[in-house]
Amino acid sequence: MIKNITKLSFANYGTISSIPYDDIQLDDVKNETTKIITTFDLNSYFIDTTNKTVINIEEGTAVLYTYTPGNDSRSFFLDKCVILNPNVFYKVVPLDNSCTIKIKFNNKTTSIQRSNTRIDFSRGIKSKLNIAKIYTLYYQEFDKFFSYKGEKHDFWEITYVDQGELSTLIDGREFILKQGDFIFYAPNQYHTQKNNSSVPVSFLTISFKMDFEEEDILKDKIFICDHELKSILEKILDEKNYNGVYSPDLIICYLKEFIVKLIRIISKKNSIKQLHTSMQVNTNNAFVNTSLEYIYSHISQKITVDELADKVSISSSYLSRIFKDVMGVTIIDYINNYRLDTSKVYIKSTDLSLTQIAEILGFNSIHYFSKQFKKRYGISPIVYSKSLKN
Repeated sequence: MIKNITKLSFANYGTISSIPYDDIQLDDVKNETTKIITTFDLNSYFIDTTNKTVINIEEGTAVLYTYTPGNDSRSFFLDKCVILNPNVFYKVVPLDNSCTIKIKFNNKTTSIQRSNTRIDFSRGIKSKLNIAKIYTLYYQEFDKFFSYKGEKHDFWEITYVDQGELSTLIDGREFILKQGDFIFYAPNQYHTQKNNSSVPVSFLTISFKMDFEEEDILKDKIFICDHELKSILEKILDEKNYNGVYSPDLIICYLKEFIVKLIRIISKKNSIKQLHTSMQVNTNNAFVNTSLEYIYSHISQKITVDELADKVSISSSYLSRIFKDVMGVTIIDYINNYRLDTSKVYIKSTDLSLTQIAEILGFNSIHYFSKQFKKRYGISPIVYSKSLKN
């Protein structure tokens, strides 16, 4: 968005001159010129790496685009005489058809550069979502035998169920809309509709031409109409019935407001969901880490899932699930594997007997220890021990 040039907003790029352009005397300014600008090149801009540059608007309206390494690009409404710092990339662009500026600069050091940094050359506020026309807008009530065989078209459509229940097929996929629900049909989506209950169904249908690149946000989803969104739909119907001066324009504005506010609701829910997911992952990791610490410090004892769950104050079923998600194995398998892996360390680095090792690591008997060791490593612990001595 184009910003106003103020002392604060322009601080990273230069200063606002406190005296008229013609009275500015700078030792390092060697040349002065007047430029009439009618077009601009998106990929080129000027830079003076050693001297200041003075720019003043003479006729017309213009935008000054600037950026410096390490700062974002900025666009300013050029209505003041400004003095740019050295090493500031800049370009002046007419806001309308043409503009005239005066500029003082050093001809030997000022050069045209090719842009490697993207500059936003937007002029003013631009809409990302445009509704050009509303084709149909009607509220209908049908009995229990209502059934529509289907259609597809190259424009958008929205159906809001005010009463009853509506079944709709979108490209063969069924959606059930209950009272207060609404759904979008994106361009070229084949859709059917029928009453899904034994009572009459009432619904609002709006079809419209909309330019919107992120259609996946809206299509193939059922939305619940909250109080704020419903009030906008009521304004649309009231304005349709009123049919006053510029009612069509106001209806389009209301429809756009409805869709924009819906997208904001979706975006907020997604952000909260992502935050909740991230927080949940951190919490689950903490539960698992606490469980691991307990396992390591009590490896010689019999450890049960219920015992671990009590230590972290969650249910045993929940602990079992998150432990498997984080560690990739069940709690019991992890304990057994850790005991066996640790037994190999003891066999390698100590003179303890296999019976002593089995007891230290909480195995019920040397026989059970040997059986589990061979099952995991394909060799008995006594053969493994002898192989280390050979």
